[in-house]
Order: sequence, then structure tokens, then C-alpha cells
Amino acid sequence: MERRSGPRVSLDASAIIRIDSLRSEIQSRIINASEKGLLLVLPEARPVGTRIRVTVQIEDPKYEINVAGIIVHVANVPDADPHYSMRVGIFLTDQGPDWAALCRRLARVPGAIVD
Repeated sequence: MERRSGPRVSLDASAIIRIDSLRSEIQSRIINASEKGLLLVLPEARPVGTRIRVTVQIEDPKYEINVAGIIVHVANVPDADPHYSMRVGIFLTDQGPDWAALCRRLARVPGAIVD
């Protein structure tokens, strides 16, 4: 069953992760995104259901977008760099108009749609 309301697009962006139960920040990378979710990499797994806040750092043009959501999927990729071996799917619960605009803009870029 398809859960996405829009296309999933390739997005290679830096992300600063804040998990509600932790005080520290985690540096991460976003792999792909949609208006309702994103897939990012983490050095270690967090449980499904964990609330998470993400500051997405875009380089060109340089700006930040803050989103929040819930971890809904976790997968280990054994052949990946150990710092980025966990793939984490996030369902966004708070994303705002800037996030939606970014996803729509990326969807218009040739080759950006993942599926």
C-alpha cells in the first residue's frame, strides 16, 4: 500500500538530529525526502516510535529548515561507513511550508525523483 502523497526525491543534505530523550545533537545526512517524510543515516539505531527533530542544512543557496517527526523504520546497512550504517525512516509530524516548497522544487529537477 502506497503511503506517500507526493514523490520521494533525492536529497543529499546535512542534518542536525535532536532526539527528545537526549540532550546532545547528532550529525547526520539525509538520503531522500518527501513532503511527509525523510530517510536519513545515523551512526546507531534509535527505536521505532522515537520522536526526533531535524535541522536540515541546505548548501546552495545556504539556509536551514526545521522539521519534526517520529521514527517509523530502522534498517542496518552492514557494508556502509560505520558512522552512517543505520538508515532511519521518519514520518514528519511538523514540517511547515518551507519543507513542502523544497520537496516540490526538488521534484522538478530532472532525475531527482527516486521512485
